[in-house]
Amino acid sequence: MHSVKLTITDDIFEKFMGLVDILPKESIEIEEIDAIPVYPAISFEEAREKVEKAVHEISQHKGRDADSIFKEILSQ
Repeated sequence: MHSVKLTITDDIFEKFMGLVDILPKESIEIEEIDAIPVYPAISFEEAREKVEKAVHEISQHKGRDADSIFKEILSQ
């Protein structure tokens, strides 16, 4: 099995999907990703370390309020 990412212009999208429809159903799987945000992958170990640090900082009253965190994330 192979995986590819395609970016298809709106004007030929329907034609492309028509082409896909004539292929055997078990030979291809399409997942539209337009509405799915792409997040950078981090390892389990990195995630664990981040959570441990955050919990430790909260217990020392070094936490940051959620509004400032979300503003920072959304500005990137």
